[in-house]
Amino acid sequence: MSTINSAGRVVVGVDGSSQSAVATEWAARRALQLGTGLTLVLAMPPLQVPSRGSMMQMLRQSATDFTGKVLAAAQQRLDDAAAEVRAQHPELDVEQALLEDSEPALALVHATRDAALVVSGTRGLGAVKAMALGSVTRHLISHAHGPVAVVPETGTAKDSRASGTVAVGVDDVNHSADTLRAAIEEASLTGGKLLVVHSWEYNPINVEGMPPMDPELFGQVKDNHSAELDAFVRETLKGDPNFQVEVRVTLGDAGEALVGVSHEAELLVVGSRGGSALGGVLLGSTAAHVARNAICPVLVIPRRR
Repeated sequence: MSTINSAGRVVVGVDGSSQSAVATEWAARRALQLGTGLTLVLAMPPLQVPSRGSMMQMLRQSATDFTGKVLAAAQQRLDDAAAEVRAQHPELDVEQALLEDSEPALALVHATRDAALVVSGTRGLGAVKAMALGSVTRHLISHAHGPVAVVPETGTAKDSRASGTVAVGVDDVNHSADTLRAAIEEASLTGGKLLVVHSWEYNPINVEGMPPMDPELFGQVKDNHSAELDAFVRETLKGDPNFQVEVRVTLGDAGEALVGVSHEAELLVVGSRGGSALGGVLLGSTAAHVARNAICPVLVIPRRR
């Protein structure tokens, strides 16, 4: 049994899968970029064992033996992952923690309280259930106290436009300030381009005779939102940045718009919650959709509680 040394460090959940290896390598490079250490975590949920009768006693003994084998295999996966990171990045401070009888989601959420960043893959390794987006990663990005990065199986986008580009999904100034500031910090590191995206969705009541969105109205909405976002971005930048800035307003589903943008970004920054009546970026479900389908790593910034 171990505890996690997460304070000020990059923490990554591992499980021995190829997806986990991609996320771990990304986390290692990120730790170097931030000038901090890396902690690898493998959490093992408790094994449920019957507790009554002679047959149950036999099963408990078998389960104890089996549990020992499972923990030994988990420790080997963790050791192998740490050894690979140390071989690739000998200058990096690497620690590892095997958590017995610990729910992976809860362990990683707890780490977000003081970690510089917690990193997860989009999918995991079957029975270990360490990093499946539908359970652990979804729970993580919904309940995190600090930033979480979700790394896809591809690792990074392949589009030539992606290099140095940081994209960010914003809703309105009341709910997106922290997300935009985080994206600005990332763009400052890359020195490339900041792409600010807002998607406006028109959802008329489903009653016969309700008018569809007409081009003239959308043009007015787009102009108004673009002007508002331009002012919001300039105010948040507080000076001339060392990167290009583009503001893009589109009509349609926010999640789909951001997944499309992920093809032209090195990193996509989103908020875990939103509150706009316009139904834009980002609700928890939208963030989960983006994290599951984006082609580039997604940095999820929790909304202040």
